[in-house]
Amino acid sequence: MAAPLAGTGPMRLTLTTKIILLLQVALCFALLSTAALSYLKMERMVEDTVASRFTVALRGLAGEVEGAVSLGVSITALRNLDALIQRAMARDDRITGLVLFTDTGEVLAAAGRGAGHGGPVGTIPAGWKGAFARDGKSDRVAAVADGDSQALLLGIRNAFGGVAGGVALTYSLGEVQAGIRGTIPDLLLSGGINLVTGLLVTMVAVWLLLRPIQRRLREMTVSINQLGMGEPPNLTPELVAFAPGLKEFADRILEQQQHGAEEDHPQPAGPAAEAARPAGVTP
Repeated sequence: MAAPLAGTGPMRLTLTTKIILLLQVALCFALLSTAALSYLKMERMVEDTVASRFTVALRGLAGEVEGAVSLGVSITALRNLDALIQRAMARDDRITGLVLFTDTGEVLAAAGRGAGHGGPVGTIPAGWKGAFARDGKSDRVAAVADGDSQALLLGIRNAFGGVAGGVALTYSLGEVQAGIRGTIPDLLLSGGINLVTGLLVTMVAVWLLLRPIQRRLREMTVSINQLGMGEPPNLTPELVAFAPGLKEFADRILEQQQHGAEEDHPQPAGPAAEAARPAGVTP
C-alpha cells in the first residue's frame, strides 16, 4: 500500500491554538449573551421611560379636570374639556389620542392625530372599561395594550372623593419599538469592534503566556533525553526555577545509572589478589 502523501492527513492543532480557540469561543458566547441581554434590558427601560413620560402628561390633564370637578361642578357640565385636551395634545407630538369619559365609560371629549387615531366614539373600549374598573378607584395608572397602541388610564375624583370619571392617553407602541430597533446597527458595530478587539487580545495574551511555558517544556524534554543517554543535563537557572525538583531528580537518575554501570562492569582484581589465589584456580 502506498504511503499517504505529506499534508493529506488530519491537521493537528498545537496546545496553544486549542486554548486560543476555546477561549475565543467562550468569549464570543459571553459577548453575544451580554449584548442580547443588554438590548432586552434597554428595550424594557426605554418603554418604561416613555410610559413614565406620558404618565406625567396624563396626571397633568387629570389634575386640571379634577380641579374643576372638586369645586362641585359635575364632570358632564364642564365646557372647556375640548380646550384642555387640545392643549395637552400640543405639549407632546407623540401623543396619538386623549379621551375624557365618565365613570360609566361614556366619552365626553376625545381628540387624536394620525390615521386611525380619532379616538373612541360613544363609550370607551371594553378593554379600557375592565382596566378602569380595576384601577380607577386608586391613584395607579392602568395600562392597556391594543395591538400597536398603548393606552394609559387614570381616574378623576369628585369633591367627595368618589370617582367622577377618567382620562385616557394613547400613544404608538410600535413607534417606540421602531426607535429602539433603529439603534441595532450602532449596537452591532460597537459589538463587532469589541468582539474583534477581545479576540485579538485573547490570542496575544494566551500566546505571550504560553510561549515561555512551551520553551521550558522543550528544555525539560532535552534534559530528559540527555539523562536517557547517561549525560548530565544542561539545567539553566530559568529551568530550575520552573521545575524546582528537576535537579534532584537528575542527580538521582545519574547516580543510579552510575551504580548500574559498576555492577555490570566490575573492576579487575589487583596483583595481590592474583598472588593469593590458590594454584590451579582460574578466575
